[in-house]
Amino acid sequence: MRRARRIGIALTAAAIVVCGSGCSTATDAASAQLCDEPSSTPTVEDPSTRPLAFSSNRADSFDLWLMGADGTDPVQLTTADGVEGMASWSPDGTQLLFLSAVDTESNGDVCVINADGTGLKNLTSTPDVYETTPSWSPDGSEIVYGTWKGKAHELHVMDSTGKRSHRITSNGNWPSWSPDGELIVFSASRGSSAQDLWTVNRDGSDKALLADGDSELTEPAWSPDGRTIAYVSVGSEETEEDIFIMPAGGGSDRRVAALPGNDHWPPAWSPDSMQLAFTADGTDLVGEIVVVDLRTRETTNLTNHESHDAFPAWRQ
Repeated sequence: MRRARRIGIALTAAAIVVCGSGCSTATDAASAQLCDEPSSTPTVEDPSTRPLAFSSNRADSFDLWLMGADGTDPVQLTTADGVEGMASWSPDGTQLLFLSAVDTESNGDVCVINADGTGLKNLTSTPDVYETTPSWSPDGSEIVYGTWKGKAHELHVMDSTGKRSHRITSNGNWPSWSPDGELIVFSASRGSSAQDLWTVNRDGSDKALLADGDSELTEPAWSPDGRTIAYVSVGSEETEEDIFIMPAGGGSDRRVAALPGNDHWPPAWSPDSMQLAFTADGTDLVGEIVVVDLRTRETTNLTNHESHDAFPAWRQ
């Protein structure tokens, strides 16, 4: 099965890879609680020095970690038994949204935690719906996220407290806000399994096709300067996922990295819009966090660990 093609289990797919490698996970513990009561003791003393969040199974189960922009000083942020990842920084850099998952069927919720490891809270608490890919609006007032129930992939927007959720599209996943907060770019199919890139207003109006092609286009990310959209193009083989960029208004694209294996699980922009962090699986299918400089196309491994690292998120 092509990994990460089903948005509802993209995070848990990483855990499946780990199981296949002989590592232990807690994703089969269906009775586990998502977003346990918050701890009163910070786990990260100075989160301001660690602008990159990522998910890793260095402590057996997949947890959130923080590290420096150069990959130094990694520190574990969450310690739950489930699978946690797909993080999104709040605009003020004090909190992170993330997906907390127990299984691949119905148990995945959007949670929030302070950057020092305190204040853990479940925002959705929906045992019959799988929520994914949460992202804060640039003004911090709303959160866009995906839902997956059965074969239906929808996008919803709720306020920052988890209240007043409403659907903005009945077909879509991997949402990303424009810097002005007016538009959301996302991937969706047009009646086939292939994904194209679309935009929609934050209220769900004026859905428009942005880009399509012979390959599957997915996992878009809007640059902080508003000029560019990065995305993943999926080839016909299992290890043909590559990072591309294109003008935000549409137009010619270009591949920015050509590493062996899959480069995917959304590209994350640096604050100056000059670098992208992403998950690179390599030929051995062990996830590492890699950064590419868009001016030189030089790639740098930020992690080089025997465990799986994935889903980078860059504090803006």
